[in-house]
Amino acid sequence: MEKEMAVKATKANKENRFVKEQPLRHPLAAVTLNGNHLKINKQSYQIVVNKQEALSIEVLRQKYDPYLDQYDFLVGDVSSEHLRLKGFYKDNVQATIDRREQTIADYLMEYCNPGAGYFILKLLSPVHHYRSTNSKKQSPSQYRRRKKVKIRSTLQHNFIIKKRKSSN
Repeated sequence: MEKEMAVKATKANKENRFVKEQPLRHPLAAVTLNGNHLKINKQSYQIVVNKQEALSIEVLRQKYDPYLDQYDFLVGDVSSEHLRLKGFYKDNVQATIDRREQTIADYLMEYCNPGAGYFILKLLSPVHHYRSTNSKKQSPSQYRRRKKVKIRSTLQHNFIIKKRKSSN
């Protein structure tokens, strides 16, 4: 009887780490909503899609990480009362195929729960600069102008190749 009471007491003392509120790993974002536009940390976004009113300013304020400032599109999906944010670049940016604008629909179909609410934000005033795939590439004449460097081998090998004796 005493053992059962001790086990119940220890279970009651242990906190469920999933119920406990997690500490913030970054400062809270400054989020303001103005009609169809949203401002997050000095960057303006347009709300493209807000399915099932998934966009919650307070939850977005807590979950937004400054790392997401680099993306042109933000997709947020709500599943089991948790917001998950993922960033995407424009199609003309040198990025992996799964991080481009054209794959947003695939992401929503494959990784989000069916019927779950989601939203898509489009960056209006970019602060970041990136190299696009349309940037000017070097012409062949510029390749020729480069200084040629000879690589010298410091190792010398003495290999002796012997002819095999024929069996005939």
